[in-house]
Amino acid sequence: MITRRIPALLLALSPFWLSTSMAAENLSTDPVAVIDEKLSNKQLELQSNASEYDSETQRYQQLQNEHAKLKRDEQELNAKRNRAKTALDKQYSRLLEDPEIDLVSLQKEYQDSWNAVKSNQAELLENQQLETESEVRLSQIKQKQARLKSEFTYLEEQKVETRVKRLAAELNESDVMQTSFKTSCSATMTLGECSSQGLQLTKQKAVKTFKAALMDSLTESTLAKQNANGVQLNVHVQDSQIIRAGFEGNNSYFTELQAQLQAKPEATAACKLLNVSSRYCLKEQSSANQKQQDKNWIAVTVRSDQYNDSVVVNGVKYGSTPVEIMLPRGIHQVTVSKDGYQTYNRQVTISKNDTVWVKLRSSEQS
Repeated sequence: MITRRIPALLLALSPFWLSTSMAAENLSTDPVAVIDEKLSNKQLELQSNASEYDSETQRYQQLQNEHAKLKRDEQELNAKRNRAKTALDKQYSRLLEDPEIDLVSLQKEYQDSWNAVKSNQAELLENQQLETESEVRLSQIKQKQARLKSEFTYLEEQKVETRVKRLAAELNESDVMQTSFKTSCSATMTLGECSSQGLQLTKQKAVKTFKAALMDSLTESTLAKQNANGVQLNVHVQDSQIIRAGFEGNNSYFTELQAQLQAKPEATAACKLLNVSSRYCLKEQSSANQKQQDKNWIAVTVRSDQYNDSVVVNGVKYGSTPVEIMLPRGIHQVTVSKDGYQTYNRQVTISKNDTVWVKLRSSEQS
């Protein structure tokens, strides 16, 4: 006998899946692609920086070579000038004995050698200035290179984090699937046992089909499949509805059903599938836990109308008012005391940042 039931599950959930599909269509550009573009641009900057550094290094080397040549020339020019000066001095000495001696050629030689020395000194000064500027330029390029490398490393780290977030979001998927399965029932099984076996095996097939479809739909499907061994996706059948079920001869029991399935992967599933450190998965989880913990702690200020009093909250002494302390939301025992005054001792419910005002009464008023 074949039983049939209306597939209401799919109809009931269709508005939800429609809205989800529309929302998916409205998603912005893949954030991983955005980071890839930034990485590409940063790589071009690094290449340009490296080329600029090589060019400036060559220029600096040329300046150093020129400097070495100018220093050698300086020695030769100074020696030539000294020789010209010595020769001129000798001719001046001879001039005293022979006034007809011509000094013009020796004077010109000395002047030319002196001008050459001066010109060499000017070139040396200019060369030293250019060397200094080149050194500064090389230092600036190195600093920029270090900054670019740091930014590139940060982008690589950010890319891994974004890939993990994207995959984690893709793994937390739901779907409604229609699945059928035919199983053989032994002669010793009751109708209920056979029906139960058929239902369980059909659900198992639905889970297996859902897992396969989920892995196929991942953005980095190929890589994820390579690393899927041992990763727990924890697919659950949230709800199911039999469409058709019954015997079809030869002890074969046929089951067709619609099931809503939900994947609830383990915390490090995305990291395992991408083959990256689990810290990228645990970091986000830790951050979420910390935010939740932060929300549970609030600032409370205790004030009174007296000085040199004593504040105790939940048995812990905090000194005299005014005091500001961090407390978890809930009920807390607040005690404020001072010699000569009645002790204030109350249970206070704290739900938000607040101030507890205390007025101490004199013991004489009791």
